[in-house]
Amino acid sequence: MTTDSLLAAQARPAERLPLGLAWLALGAFAIGTESFMIAGLLPVLAADLQVSATHAGQLVLLFALSYAIGSPVMAALCARFGRRPLLIASLAAFSGLTLAASMSQGFAQLALARVALGLVAGVFLPTASAVAASMVSPTLRGRAMAIVTGGGTVAVALGVPLGAWIAGWGGWRTAYLLIAAVAALATWGLAVGLPRGPVSTPAAVRTPAWLVVREPGVLPALLTTLLWATGGFSFYTYIALFLSGTLGFGAEGVSAVFFAIGVAAAAGTAAGGWATDRFGADRMAQGFALMLVVILGGLSFSAQMLPRGLALPFIVGLSALWGFAGWGFGPAQAVRLIRLAPDRAPMTLSLNASAVYLGIAAGSALGGAVIDLIGVSALGWVGAACQLAGLGLMLRPTTKAEAALFSGNAAEPALPGRRHCPR
Repeated sequence: MTTDSLLAAQARPAERLPLGLAWLALGAFAIGTESFMIAGLLPVLAADLQVSATHAGQLVLLFALSYAIGSPVMAALCARFGRRPLLIASLAAFSGLTLAASMSQGFAQLALARVALGLVAGVFLPTASAVAASMVSPTLRGRAMAIVTGGGTVAVALGVPLGAWIAGWGGWRTAYLLIAAVAALATWGLAVGLPRGPVSTPAAVRTPAWLVVREPGVLPALLTTLLWATGGFSFYTYIALFLSGTLGFGAEGVSAVFFAIGVAAAAGTAAGGWATDRFGADRMAQGFALMLVVILGGLSFSAQMLPRGLALPFIVGLSALWGFAGWGFGPAQAVRLIRLAPDRAPMTLSLNASAVYLGIAAGSALGGAVIDLIGVSALGWVGAACQLAGLGLMLRPTTKAEAALFSGNAAEPALPGRRHCPR
């Protein structure tokens, strides 16, 4: 680099992350709190709605399926709308539906509200990630997406236990009212704080999902996401049973581990975003996947091979590390998908979100089968096997089409409408 070019580079101000990302993160926090908090409210909901706890548990499945199936469908239906008004409208709808859910007088009404909430969440979250990536240069894309996904991570760490505490104090309806208020605040923030941009939603975004899946490398990447979520949630769904069955933990011990996982997940999201920008999406996704293989395998090894007193610090520590690596994988994987189809980021991210929620459902079913057939201490081995399969997909030889896609591009490709919010 010449002296003049070096001086010119030094004269350019460092790019800053836009404030609009904070409002996107707050919206993700509201959605994440509602979607995860419901699991902790099932006993209270069941008693209030006069249904069994098992029947009330269908509320979790309904949201997951609605999100998984509806997200790519809604992305295609809403492709003709600008991203900025779509974000504002979907989050406003989420706030209104949460308010309606708080007034449900029966199980059927609440179930219908959760289906609708899953649909609008499936519109907001992938669109928010795509907009976050388009608001910054490629060198900051991982950190921008980590901020948005970090809103959901903070919801797990703080919003979920806080919502459970509020529900214990004022009932589950009070918790829903507060979530509606947070979503309404985030909607206002997006309306006044999200920049308007001159770029319209590109026509490529309107491509049907099945054509997007045929893009080079997209299907293997989505299968990787599915395996990541399946392996992770085969353990996480039953972590309370794992801790009680292997260490004899009660409710207080389990809550402490949940909090540790949430804090570690928040740190992992931030670290994953920074490391993706610094070292590259492929390298970090593979690194986190390898960590998850070791961590999940280590959990079952500690439970089955070590005496309880020695296993305790290993299991607690590895559980927290699972939160760090599991959530650190997310930003890197999202950037990988955006890179594969930059002009179709909303659809690819919608499909990625669908793969996550399908993985959550599959992981829950797989984990339950493992407990019935082998025992709770074997959950880690199964989770590690899923992560290893996902790592194998990432390490597979690159096809000619994928190589041609990135030939001559050392840096990540820019998205349409960079530094602006497409409308």
